[in-house]
Amino acid sequence: MLLQLQKHRINRQLRQQSTRAMTMIELLVVITIIMLLTAVMIPTVRYQYRNRALREAERQLIAFVGSAQARAQQLGRPVGIWIDRFSESETLAGTNYAVAVYIAEIPRPYTGETRNELVRIVSENNNLYLRFNNSALNLGNRLIKPTEYFQIQFANHGPFYTAKRTAANEYILVRDLNFGRIPIPTTALSVGAHQQKLPIGVPYKIQRRPKKSFLPPLRLPAGAVIDLSVSGMGAAGGQFWRTARTTDPVIIMFQSDGSVERVLHNHKDERPLGWVHLLVGRQNQVFPDKELLDKDDNPIGFNRFTDEATETGNVMDMKNRWISINHRTGSITSEQVVGNIPPIAPKQDSQGSLRIAAARALVRTGTGSGGN
Repeated sequence: MLLQLQKHRINRQLRQQSTRAMTMIELLVVITIIMLLTAVMIPTVRYQYRNRALREAERQLIAFVGSAQARAQQLGRPVGIWIDRFSESETLAGTNYAVAVYIAEIPRPYTGETRNELVRIVSENNNLYLRFNNSALNLGNRLIKPTEYFQIQFANHGPFYTAKRTAANEYILVRDLNFGRIPIPTTALSVGAHQQKLPIGVPYKIQRRPKKSFLPPLRLPAGAVIDLSVSGMGAAGGQFWRTARTTDPVIIMFQSDGSVERVLHNHKDERPLGWVHLLVGRQNQVFPDKELLDKDDNPIGFNRFTDEATETGNVMDMKNRWISINHRTGSITSEQVVGNIPPIAPKQDSQGSLRIAAARALVRTGTGSGGN
């Protein structure tokens, strides 16, 4: 009998313990601990994710450039990357940053509609005009748009010369070295298309402007962009920056050996004399494309190094990365931005070139981490 009473007492105690709930104080303590842990962990996770987007964008862009160089080697003709300026819609001009990059390819050379088409050079009004024996081309070529630049080779040998179709449907050889890769050698032309004994002209080969490939594009992770406001060529170049919105992309073409063949930007066609630098940064730190005004609404210029919302531009953030391409060898280097730029008086650096050069110090000197 005594044994049964003890057993009954033990079972009742076990039932009471199993049904006992937490008190209000205990519950509040648990909730408080969870809230404290959440408050500590959220900034850490957010910071890691934010930097992970930049690292992933850097890795993807390097791989994409490498794939363009490999395709140029495979096809035996120039292939590059087409950097589209971001736009809110197709009807609006683009901004100073990009989130999508495409493969750019040059169509097969154009030699005319028929086998016997020729071209000659006519010098008029201090200009060198191209005259085709096919009158339809002189009136307008559907493959070359007005104001568009192209490359032309005479007599199927020698270098390609830069030419332009004007708005008036004239084809002019470009003399300006800022647009063309090489000057116009009149002595060489005198034995070719400009020779008086061949007034009818010589065969030609036109290398047209690069076009977007149908290959899948690269879309950078959310929040990461290519900041074109501080990207460019050379030690301190910011050639890709535009003070006004534009639809003109930045196109970097590679030879079959991986070297940079030319760079098309802002309606220019240039052969770079230095490395090509692309800054991978954050969208909210891109320099605004509106001119800054003082309290009286007078323009005071542009400032690519600070932003009213963040107080830090992409070129001042040491978490961002430079993706730099050697124009001679095509090698790709990744280095962090030098954000601790020494103070420089605005009057001494009105265009920002000194500060951009300082931000690229690790790339120029080769003293950085060597990239990933």
